[in-house]
Amino acid sequence: MTDTQAAITTLNIQSEEYFRSMADAIPLIVWTAKANGEVDFFNHRWESYTGLTVEQTKGWDWSPVLHPDDLPNCLSVWKNALATGEPFEIEYRFKRADSAYRWHLGRGLPFKDSSGKIIKWFGVCADIEDQISSKVLLDKAYREIEKTVADRTAELASANQQLARHNEIRKAAVEALQRDSSRLNEIIATQTMLAKADLDLDAFIKLVVERMAILTNATGTVVEMVDGDEMVYTAAHGTVAQHVGMRLKIGESLSGLCIRSREVLNCIDTENDPRVNLEACRKVKAGAMVVAPLFNSGTPVGVLKIMATEANSFTDRDLQTLRLMAGLIGAAIGHQADYDTNRRLLSERTEAVAALEREIARRIEIEQAVRENELRTRMILESSYDAFIAMDANGVISDWNQQAEITFGWTRQEAIGSILGDLVIPERFRQAHTEGMKRFVATGVANVLGKRIELPGLRKNGEEFPLEVTIRALPYKNGYEFCAFLRDITDRKHAEERLVYLAHNDALTGIPNRSLFNDRLTEAMLRSKRTGDLLALMYLDVDKFKSINDTYGHATGDALLIEFSQRLRASVRASDTVARLGGDEFTIIAESIASDPDAEQIANKIIQNVQKAMNINNVELNVTTSIGVAFYRGENMDKDQLVNNADRALYRAKQAGRNCFSL
Repeated sequence: MTDTQAAITTLNIQSEEYFRSMADAIPLIVWTAKANGEVDFFNHRWESYTGLTVEQTKGWDWSPVLHPDDLPNCLSVWKNALATGEPFEIEYRFKRADSAYRWHLGRGLPFKDSSGKIIKWFGVCADIEDQISSKVLLDKAYREIEKTVADRTAELASANQQLARHNEIRKAAVEALQRDSSRLNEIIATQTMLAKADLDLDAFIKLVVERMAILTNATGTVVEMVDGDEMVYTAAHGTVAQHVGMRLKIGESLSGLCIRSREVLNCIDTENDPRVNLEACRKVKAGAMVVAPLFNSGTPVGVLKIMATEANSFTDRDLQTLRLMAGLIGAAIGHQADYDTNRRLLSERTEAVAALEREIARRIEIEQAVRENELRTRMILESSYDAFIAMDANGVISDWNQQAEITFGWTRQEAIGSILGDLVIPERFRQAHTEGMKRFVATGVANVLGKRIELPGLRKNGEEFPLEVTIRALPYKNGYEFCAFLRDITDRKHAEERLVYLAHNDALTGIPNRSLFNDRLTEAMLRSKRTGDLLALMYLDVDKFKSINDTYGHATGDALLIEFSQRLRASVRASDTVARLGGDEFTIIAESIASDPDAEQIANKIIQNVQKAMNINNVELNVTTSIGVAFYRGENMDKDQLVNNADRALYRAKQAGRNCFSL
């Protein structure tokens, strides 16, 4: 075997290991299949989720895990995809290891060679049970609100609390998914950057420690290389940057123990861990640390270490990220070291022309392997549920995945080479976007990079919609390449707005409910006390409403309450608040009235408007109302006392024969 063939074989093995590591790091089920559709790989997520090994589920038979009702349709879609060579997307239920079925969204993409022939299938399965359950819970909560609109205050408050809890659960689930997605995006961006880096070994290791500081909660990151019986700080970042060159005996440090054990070691508190060199830890101000071995061709050559000044600083995600990146970086460091060694040997050879030809051939094959690696990364991006866009420092789009086509309406062919602002940014924001990019290129400072922000987006048809955006700037050649992950959050915004509306407005009439009435009454009383203006609170209901409800039914009763609320609003000023407390009980807050007679005039107007004949569901009704009025001029009382005063006045109006008001 020649040196070139050995390098290619090693690279292929590393690429396969890289793919499997990436697949195991993705919080989804990942699978691959042969060109004929026979499944030949699942990631670890499959085994932990279904309880079945890859060997038990290779081939065509997925009946042990698919719901029997979904199996025929899945097989039909899968066979059609094999026949047409087209990607597919389908929803189905998978059985977990505990025998419970959960809904999944599956996608499959064909991997073709240069002639267009399918050589592999790549797919992912995402658990969407929580999204479906959240929608069901929201629909259920809404039906419960409709059912209990006629109930008293305590029942409505309970329903509102239940809706708030459902919203918190859904929000927590969405935020957890977003955090995992953001972390995966960072890892993909880092691997892409390292794959593109054309640096010597020292510069490459320095880039590694800088990126690890971004990917984890570390305050300091370091690569230590083995040098005889010592570990040497070869590159460092953050709080340990000034300690490059520091040496520790292999037998006297956690790094040395990591080399000997060939395992990832976690120290949650250096002050109470006998494995560490306490003097060195205090010197570099390390309160906690995690160390992962770096292997070159199976031999540990160093460690990748993350440190924090405080104990108990690292999460399971940090450990998972370190394991993944250590495997990728160890292979890359070996590759960089081999590259440096071969370059020195080439310079010493006497046959310069022959050496150059070999180097050219070697680079061609390596570039082919890199292209295959980039193709795998592309497949991951195309399987993402987020739109992915890349552009240069001038705003020219260089990458545009399938989800971006779906989100914005522009095809990849239309988008590549176009200016980003002209396609997806509303015109009123384009100048600020352009100036922000220029400022970052000039100064290297930007407030939005690395953060999850909400911005308006623009579709091809001119429609604006809300987006959640995460942007990264990656050094590329002599400038920067910007990568953005974007998600359409229109449905989430609508759901949030609907929940807020239901929390403050009556579901039947659409006017403010008791909760919003209490807030507005408190604010009105504070203004009255501050300004001295007269405030009138009216408490009213429909005379003999129960009799109407019993005679004509609840549907007519509900329609009567809607008409009653509309007549109340037509009888008062736009600045006054008309609210429904429950059943047929309503209140009106009238601020800044001149005198008691003004309140009497409003009450008379309401009585006259209400007693006009109503045609409700083809039934002619003659309805009246009784009104209790209480006044507030800044006296020392709270809102409950004021409401009780108005309620007592209403009682007196009822005693006086109804269809009147009492002050």
